Amino acid sequence: MDIWHLKLGFQYPIKHSLATHTDSENLVVKVTTDRGDAGYGEGIPRGFVTGEMLPESLNFLKKELAPAAFLQDFASARTFLADLESLEKDPAESFPAAVCAMETALLDAAGRTWGRSVSDLLGFRAKDSVVYSAVLPMAGEAQLARFLQLVKLQRMAFLKVKVGRDDDLQVLKMARDIMGWDIDLRVDANSAWTAQEAVAHIQEMAPYRLSAVEQPVAKEDFEGLREVSQAVDLPIIADESLCTRADAQRLIDLKACRIFNIRLSKCGGLRRAGLIRQMAEEAGVRCQLGCHVGETSILSAAGRHFALGNGDLVYVEGSLSPYLLSKDPVARPIGFGVGGRAHGLNGPGLGVEVLEPVLDELALSRFSLAAP
Repeated sequence: MDIWHLKLGFQYPIKHSLATHTDSENLVVKVTTDRGDAGYGEGIPRGFVTGEMLPESLNFLKKELAPAAFLQDFASARTFLADLESLEKDPAESFPAAVCAMETALLDAAGRTWGRSVSDLLGFRAKDSVVYSAVLPMAGEAQLARFLQLVKLQRMAFLKVKVGRDDDLQVLKMARDIMGWDIDLRVDANSAWTAQEAVAHIQEMAPYRLSAVEQPVAKEDFEGLREVSQAVDLPIIADESLCTRADAQRLIDLKACRIFNIRLSKCGGLRRAGLIRQMAEEAGVRCQLGCHVGETSILSAAGRHFALGNGDLVYVEGSLSPYLLSKDPVARPIGFGVGGRAHGLNGPGLGVEVLEPVLDELALSRFSLAAP
């Protein structure tokens, strides 16, 4: 097993109400089997979302997850998912990015061993294609206008805009002026408001015909989320408030939102994300697939498998590395085409070719572990 701590530069800063990102620090795990098949996985610890800090997450990988994985035989495709489940431990809820990276690497290695895709291993009935949303950060007027023109040129069907500043209405006016009224437009406040402020701001935004509002209040303010949901007609999306299955159950019990934003790294990987989606489906809550800013194509590939295998998602975000990262450690970065349309990934496992020399080039540190 090998673990890289990467630092990835961005082509331009990404700003929202909680943070400004000029780079991303990610964890990549490589699992090599006895016969030499290698699988890769990725996770992104984000303290302001899950409380997970990278040094502690890296330590959990090295001291807890790796030794537990070495004890598993992973002897057959038939028992593989049960073997994966046996790795689950209570502390895993505190280190979702580490779990995501390890689980994805094991899935990729298993797929390459038995000649099956990650979707097939997980039992997904994958669609042929999926449509991604454009996501625009906070930016100055000139830069935002350029972003919007690129979205228009790409003929995207869905657009999410970050809000939470005094110029929100001007931003929405610009979006409608440039994009027109056919595009599905939603906003993400990233915890910018109190419940009372959120209701007032959403009512002010009504003329711009929004389709949904994401995370209007602080992540821990579940009651405030419910208050906003009850006060407005628009669907409210829970993002930072939704990290674990316990979060999902609390949101369901409170009827605090109508949509869950599932992100693989914050939710602990593909299997846990799938369990949250099942909980939502049973409760009549819809789901979208989100992403962390700064995902490489390794994590984007896992997201593609999830998106294609869960065809009832209301929105899909991700596959943004070609448009954001200065360098992506794969041979063919994962993006999307005109209109946001994207198709499945060919080959076993994740379906991406990872370039290990690029991982080494981007790494702040690398650790190699061997089975006892």
